[in-house]
Amino acid sequence: MIMVVVFLVFGPKKMPEIARKMGRMMNEVKKATSDITREFREETDGIKQEYLSARDEVKTETDKIKLEMSRTKARVHDQLNEVADEISSTPAIPNEPPIAAPTETPIVAPTETPTVTPTETPTITPAVTPTPEIQKSPEGESGK
Repeated sequence: MIMVVVFLVFGPKKMPEIARKMGRMMNEVKKATSDITREFREETDGIKQEYLSARDEVKTETDKIKLEMSRTKARVHDQLNEVADEISSTPAIPNEPPIAAPTETPIVAPTETPTVTPTETPTITPAVTPTPEIQKSPEGESGK
């Protein structure tokens, strides 16, 4: 469709020239895209190499640490076995009593409460003196 429009607008004489220009333009676009693709691959390959190098370095260091840890574990295990052998081969000293760990004497609360027996207290009766009753005379006066 585009070619028909170009043919009608420019005519048959300009058609080969326009086709050549379009071909050059297509080659330039193709070259530009391949350059961009190549640069992208080069950059990503560089990043990939850095990543692989870092990964290998971390793996090497991790392997060194694992090896050192296993050697340390073996040394500790051997030393523990030596100490256990020394302990089992050392005879006990018969004349000395075994040393016991110091213990604290616990404070024990008394289990029974002392009972207090009540002593008899003397009964105190108040010394009350009876008051004489005053007799009233029928007149209302006393003793006159």
